Amino acid sequence: MLDKTFLKRYIVGFHERDFSGIIPRELRVEAIPNRATVIIGPRRAGKTYYLLSLVDKENPERYLYVDFEHPIFHPMTPTDFLAVLDAYHELYPKIKHPIVMLDEVQAVPDWERIVRYLLDGGYTVYITGSSSKLLSREVATHLRGRSLTYTLLPLSFREFLRFKRVDYRGRDFYRNYTQISRLLEEYLHYGAYPEVALSSEGVKDNILKDYLDVLIKKDVLERHRIKNIHLLNELLYFSLHSYSKYVSFDSLYRLFKGRLKVTKRTIANYFSYLEEAFALFLVRKYERSPKARIVAPRKLYLIDTGLSIFGSKDLGRDMENVVFLELLRRTSGNPAMKVTYWKSSQGHEVDFVISEHGRVNELIQVSVKTIDEKTRRRELLALLHASEKLGCEKLTLITLDEEGIEDISLYGMKGRVKMVPLVKWLLGLSTGFEE
Repeated sequence: MLDKTFLKRYIVGFHERDFSGIIPRELRVEAIPNRATVIIGPRRAGKTYYLLSLVDKENPERYLYVDFEHPIFHPMTPTDFLAVLDAYHELYPKIKHPIVMLDEVQAVPDWERIVRYLLDGGYTVYITGSSSKLLSREVATHLRGRSLTYTLLPLSFREFLRFKRVDYRGRDFYRNYTQISRLLEEYLHYGAYPEVALSSEGVKDNILKDYLDVLIKKDVLERHRIKNIHLLNELLYFSLHSYSKYVSFDSLYRLFKGRLKVTKRTIANYFSYLEEAFALFLVRKYERSPKARIVAPRKLYLIDTGLSIFGSKDLGRDMENVVFLELLRRTSGNPAMKVTYWKSSQGHEVDFVISEHGRVNELIQVSVKTIDEKTRRRELLALLHASEKLGCEKLTLITLDEEGIEDISLYGMKGRVKMVPLVKWLLGLSTGFEE
């Protein structure tokens, strides 16, 4: 049984916190009556601070914040939560329905009973958790359509600059251009976890290693009771060395079957566990045929480019990875929008196909530089082939520093390609060459 004295000390302590220094994030959520607002994402992406940023600084006592990973709430059952509510109401008897924030709710068995009880009682409820399986598949089952889910990723480059207290808007972009360019290099190399962004360079590697270890141990090994730990380590090793590349379960099975006890199903399951833990993403090929989409290889992207320091670091693949993550942010508010890749039977490849309800809206290619004529022709030819095949005229080539609009004609195919420097694309800035 929870001690009410400890609970009241915890509640009052929260209300006396200083919320003024919390840097707001770009994610926008909306509380809907009779639905829990669910915020998921990888560990250490900033979900707790995001909740705190929602607190009304003038009236913090209107909020009941519960961190289920705090020792005071361990062990805890749904019934024990009634004591938490009682403690709050004894402190604030005039507030009938506080806004309830449940942080890392997966730490409590049968947590959904708490949420349903609160929703039935007319409370506004926010939930966070670190497992996408827990808070997508299971929420849909346990809350029976009574939730709305949002994903919080590590920092966008815009947020990254705000954490560094560097302004990029208007003339400040050019005034601070040297510093912004240097920070882009840091963003690509060390990634975008908030704590890493705010840490000195000497400890960034250690923090990232700790994140990776905890993610694998807590959200994969322990949650799924993995037996073939060696295989999981091999798949993680492969992922850290092969991000922004294709992955085929068949080819991995052929690679491992001679030296490990493995099946294709096990490989597929382990990758699904890594996805559920937000360690990585597997992106499908754009195909109109469902069967073709299923059998085609996926492209693998990491949750954060900082993790690739434990694999094979590569500037071009880092650029492609951060573009993918930014596309996730930009399309997350529209479930009808999809991010896929395209590859022709002749081997022409386009990194990203942005579609909505099956209709292709934009084709995006990412390359460090296209000064080399062979590289330039390869990237542009792929865009033209995809444009003709998919019926899309909006063609974008993202590089480190090229800017402009170019009319391209190759092998009887024509198209207009917008070339955008990565820094401007990430910041959503006008290039001065808008059509």
